[in-house]
Amino acid sequence: MSTSRAAATTPAHRPRRRPHGRAPGRRERGIVVFVALIAVVLMSLAAVGLMRSVHNNTLVVGNLAFRQAAMAMSTSAVEKAVYDMFPPTKTIPDLNNHLTARNYFAFRQPGENAQGIPAALQGNLSSYPADAQVITDPNDPSGQTQARYVVERMCLPASLGLEAKAQFCEMIPPKQSAGTTGNISVGINVPDIPYYRMTVRVDGPNNSVSFSQAMLR
Repeated sequence: MSTSRAAATTPAHRPRRRPHGRAPGRRERGIVVFVALIAVVLMSLAAVGLMRSVHNNTLVVGNLAFRQAAMAMSTSAVEKAVYDMFPPTKTIPDLNNHLTARNYFAFRQPGENAQGIPAALQGNLSSYPADAQVITDPNDPSGQTQARYVVERMCLPASLGLEAKAQFCEMIPPKQSAGTTGNISVGINVPDIPYYRMTVRVDGPNNSVSFSQAMLR
């Protein structure tokens, strides 16, 4: 009597079961992508900050350059006014009368703003005299840097009905010698000197505008 035992067979291609959840490799790849995105965002923010810093530095340097150019132009305008007003190179024959060709007014002009800027130098310069002088910067080949100025004697206008304009001017006593001659104790009477207010406007590149004032006597 013979018995036969059935041998248990295992399928050769039975699939292996994976544990529940995501595979470790896929999870690691997701973390790497997330970190890379954060790095890209940080680099973008750093690049924007650098561009803004460079832009601000460029503006500061440009403003400093224009300020130096404006100061030089203002100095040239003051020298030109002194040349026209005072001896020995005086080209304004009578300081009691206007001479717009030399940017000169015998009394304060109406329409100045709270900062004391005359109306002729405000806004788009529509009130600036057509025959008044304009100084250009020889170092600016574009010709955009220009200086315009107004000189006003600090007196009230005659239209107010004043008999003597000189009595209503802002004056400064001149230096007088206290010495005398012989028994004469009276010094020499020297007329007072009026103030002259000079306002300079310098227009530069990028619609930049600078104002400065000086008192001449």
